[in-house]
Amino acid sequence: MITRLPLAALITASLFWGTAVSVTKYALRGFGPITLLAISLIAGTAVLWTIVILRGPCPPLPWRRAVLLGLFEPALAYAGDLLGLARTSAANGALLSGLESVFIVLLAAVFLRERITGRITAALALAGVATLEGTGSFAGAGLGDLLVLAGVLSAAAYTIVARGMGDESDPLTVTACQFTTATILILPAVAFVWARHVETAPSHVAARFWFAAIFAGIIGYAASFLLYNYAITRVRAAPASIIVNLIPVFGLASAVLWLGDSLTAARVLGAILIGLSVTIFAATELADARNAAKANATPSKA
Repeated sequence: MITRLPLAALITASLFWGTAVSVTKYALRGFGPITLLAISLIAGTAVLWTIVILRGPCPPLPWRRAVLLGLFEPALAYAGDLLGLARTSAANGALLSGLESVFIVLLAAVFLRERITGRITAALALAGVATLEGTGSFAGAGLGDLLVLAGVLSAAAYTIVARGMGDESDPLTVTACQFTTATILILPAVAFVWARHVETAPSHVAARFWFAAIFAGIIGYAASFLLYNYAITRVRAAPASIIVNLIPVFGLASAVLWLGDSLTAARVLGAILIGLSVTIFAATELADARNAAKANATPSKA
């Protein structure tokens, strides 16, 4: 069952992630995909470690798990996402991210032995239909869509690894080390694309694109993962994935409002179906949590 605080953390993380899709698409007008990812990761890592240092002594850290987390996401997941967004629309990228919940539930059933309930199946069915309708059922899917989808699969694997952290894990320190790993992994790729002239060094990029890149790194990346790492140790992977379905809704809204992407009937239907599935699921989970709390508070009769 999901309680209020983890639920609020998951919804806020989804808002930040969804908005970051449009911010990233905008920043790609000034940077190459790998260069942009490196700038955003450096910004997010710097802020996270600043907070860690200011807070004081760090609790013990599961380094191996943190390194694996950084590999799956942001490194591989965001590399696929950015390379894909450079070749497809922000709206398509946002809607494709809705399939992350399907991947998470399937991986959780295989590796974590989590039970797939009828409630989760119904929510996933709505989300899946929404994604397929919003992207034209992958009709003529190009390389951009496939790269985004590969990034979504890597993000789902991240959730399975993150779910193995115990409640005693410190989300802030784990997230800081996760981002450090991703930054270290991406820097050689940046050097390679610059050396091969696949991308150019950002020496004459306008300030507005720098602001978008840094904003994406701090809010869209670091803050989102910090909230998610807090929540995922307190709820099962499958229920968490249903709430994360809100990412496409927030992403589509920001793509339409900020970037001027077209708002088709299929995309509107997709957003409504996703929002409906999450709302029903969350309301039911909270009701179950309240009933369980009342049952525990009621003294048993002798």
